[in-house]
Amino acid sequence: MAQKRAPLSRQAWWLLFISGLFALSVSLSNTFVNVYLWKVDRNFASIGRYNVAVYLLQPLMFFAAAWLAKRKTSVFTFRIGILLHAAFYAVTLWGGNRLAGHPMLLGMLMGTAAGFYWCSFNELSLRFTSSESRDRFYGMNGVVGSVAGMVAPPTAGTLISLEDKLGNLTGYHLVFGLSLALFVLGSFVSTRLSQSELGERFNFQIMLGGLRDKDWRRVLFGSTIYGLREGVFLFLIGLLMYIATGSEMELGEFFLLQSALSFASFFIVSRMVHVHNRKKILGVGAVLLAGCAFLFLLPLRTLTLLWYGGLVAICLPWFLVPLQGTIFDIIGRLDNETKDNARLEHIVMRETFSNTGRVIGVSAFLVWIGLDRSGKSIPYLAFCIGLVQLGTWWVIHRVKMTQKQTRESSYTEGPVRDGDGEVRSDDAAERGVGLVGARRKAR
Repeated sequence: MAQKRAPLSRQAWWLLFISGLFALSVSLSNTFVNVYLWKVDRNFASIGRYNVAVYLLQPLMFFAAAWLAKRKTSVFTFRIGILLHAAFYAVTLWGGNRLAGHPMLLGMLMGTAAGFYWCSFNELSLRFTSSESRDRFYGMNGVVGSVAGMVAPPTAGTLISLEDKLGNLTGYHLVFGLSLALFVLGSFVSTRLSQSELGERFNFQIMLGGLRDKDWRRVLFGSTIYGLREGVFLFLIGLLMYIATGSEMELGEFFLLQSALSFASFFIVSRMVHVHNRKKILGVGAVLLAGCAFLFLLPLRTLTLLWYGGLVAICLPWFLVPLQGTIFDIIGRLDNETKDNARLEHIVMRETFSNTGRVIGVSAFLVWIGLDRSGKSIPYLAFCIGLVQLGTWWVIHRVKMTQKQTRESSYTEGPVRDGDGEVRSDDAAERGVGLVGARRKAR
């Protein structure tokens, strides 16, 4: 008998639309930020310092965003995160090459923006979905991001290539300016998201108390392990491809290929993953990614990177979608047990552990580069880091996730409001089938 699929609510679709605008803007510019920094001083260490600053600031800003969201709403902090991204590219436009020479400052600003955005996005995605629709939501979010990835990099590569005609990195200025405009548009569209009160204050006692749950500890440990890979690979492969080709246009074509393949893979995975088969698909994804890492043992040429990028684009959704579904189901269950709107507390805790892994991974990269400034041994580091998700799978597959638990993750909360703060009378009917209820919790 086929597993019944819960529909996505209208609010979830609006969140996906904003996520698409965000992904389009980030795909236009953020991919090329590392190349932009590289072109200033041709130094791997500058790239590492930029990313370390991002990952150090991000968990602190997760806490700041959660603290503010508890007093306002997650939609409010979500909008701040979008506008802070716009500010990042505005500062980059204004500072030019002078600011690119200070990667730590740029990384701190990006970490602040990312912390506000992703903390709020995670809370909203958890609120607008249930266990039965969560895998579909994250799969569709991957599809949306892949579509943006197909459109943006070639466009950015074309604009950046204009620097040969315009001079002085003007092509980068065009791309960053376009990203800024898209972020402003995303902030405007975010007024369509319904808002709800989350509580009066951030509760450290609940956040730390969650560590008593064995499954939650496993999720946190698994997130730290995966952070080792994520922190380095988010910038390394694209940078290596640029160094190998010397062309932003060819780098854009590389990301176009990756996005097309991940589009198909995310779409298939979003249709296949259910609560009952998450662990199996997570294991398949972990093993496939480990197989891809063996390509780093071959001579590192453009063709090798092309094969690696294509295969990872296919394999990564098989790992990410069930991982995200499992993590946020556990957060939903913990919140349901405390009955105190503590989703943000657990989201902050998870991000702290994830960023610990990212910082360790990038720090290892910096140490490696310090020992080998030529960068010729980087493929061996990439091979080792490309295997760590097996550890995440080994930890996560021991998490107990029963149907009873996942149903309990569909918690209830207070009345939701539109962008003007008015209660939406249609919200209860819209989200009443297996999604977020509209009844206020008893206090």
